[in-house]
Amino acid sequence: MSAPFFFGSPGRSLFGLLHAREEAIPASQHALLLCAPLLQDGIRSHRALWSLAQTVGEFGIPALTFDWYGTGDSGGEDGELSLPGMLDDLDRACAEVLRRGEVASVQFLALRSAALPLMAALERRVDAVDIVLWDPQLDGAKLVASWKAQHRQQLHESGRYVNVAHESDADELLGFGVTDTLLDALSGLDAAHIRLPSGSRVRMAVWEMDEDLDRFAREQRAGGVSVEAVLLDEGERPEWNVPSRFGGQVFPRRAVAQLAQRMTAQVPW
Repeated sequence: MSAPFFFGSPGRSLFGLLHAREEAIPASQHALLLCAPLLQDGIRSHRALWSLAQTVGEFGIPALTFDWYGTGDSGGEDGELSLPGMLDDLDRACAEVLRRGEVASVQFLALRSAALPLMAALERRVDAVDIVLWDPQLDGAKLVASWKAQHRQQLHESGRYVNVAHESDADELLGFGVTDTLLDALSGLDAAHIRLPSGSRVRMAVWEMDEDLDRFAREQRAGGVSVEAVLLDEGERPEWNVPSRFGGQVFPRRAVAQLAQRMTAQVPW
């Protein structure tokens, strides 16, 4: 069962979709909160996150997907997306899935760029947290640089505009209205330097380990956080940054199945 609803605070309406089985026996003691990536990746990965949440929900674990304020079906305009706002959205989404799911705790999953606001939000926690990072982008400066590079490619190199010159508005990035305040805030984040509560557990589901992921794992372990990595099928790796695939849907079926099996404890991490 998937139930759409709105939540949040007056003047800041958020759209959520709760995936749950009406009668889960035995009842789960935790819920899953899924965080969508920002900008175009959020649109491209919608089906993958929905499918994962639906599968987990059918197993008996309440799973909530939601739209950040200023995105999707939530209230607000593109330019109102901000880092402080996303931290508030996460707090409200967490409280909502705890209440609606009637559970005691929440496991978090972030895809791609959503890892940065999620890590920033959870740094403020006192109790240990349980996080799954799916193909995470952990260095904010590199993330913003990659967005700007993709934006230039779409304008001048992808063949999107043939025999015509096109320049975007000053505050446009990849088709979205984005403020310098947001980009500066994200650029200042480096997940390796964000301190999660000691005793927290992080599982990374990635297609390939790299220097940023290794550095993140080392730094978190030094702070008393358990970090594990699961390698996904390399042959199914999405072409996130290929200009000609910019508008294409990303739905790595085997990765979604792998994650669902692990998040429902059918397969060990």
